[in-house]
Order: sequence, then structure tokens, then C-alpha cells
Amino acid sequence: MDYSSIVEKYDQEKKDMIVSFAELNRDKMHLYNEYHSAALNKFFELWVQEFPNIKQSKSCTGCRKSVCHFFHSVADFISKEEEIVPETVKVKSKKKKKVLSKK
Repeated sequence: MDYSSIVEKYDQEKKDMIVSFAELNRDKMHLYNEYHSAALNKFFELWVQEFPNIKQSKSCTGCRKSVCHFFHSVADFISKEEEIVPETVKVKSKKKKKVLSKK
């Protein structure tokens, strides 16, 4: 899936929100083996906005898993995209010539 076409529609605030909810959800899943409720709700809300024809249910284990996996991947894509720093052009510096002084 091409995440860039999805992410380009989001403003920076929405991108930050997705990344922070993904982190919260991963932490809670790691510590307690359950979903973070606010993150889960937001992920399903975003899913309906992005894919209105593909129905997913919060009560379905497979649906929860796939929606969360999708938005965790989107969050990873956003994080990697922000890490990329544009290349800078190196400019050669002019070397100073030594002037020999005569005594």
C-alpha cells in the first residue's frame, strides 16, 4: 500500500496525533495486552474517513488487529518521513593563498 498518498492529505497536527496514538497503543498492548481505547476509537474513525467502503467492526478481533496494524504502519511511515533530512549541497571553500613576506 502506498502510504504517501494517504499521509499527504493530513496536516502536521493529524500526523503527530497518529504517531502519538500509535505509541500509546503499542505501549498498552505491550504492558497489558489490550488496546488503548482512545487510540482504537481514533483509528476506527480515521479508517471510516479513508476507506468508507471497507467495513470494519471494533467488536471483531481481526478487524481491530488489522486497523491498528494499518495505522501503526502509517505512524512508522510518518516517523521515517520526518527523519529524512534534505540533502545539502556542499560548496567548496576558497583556499587562501599564503603570501610570502620579503625581509
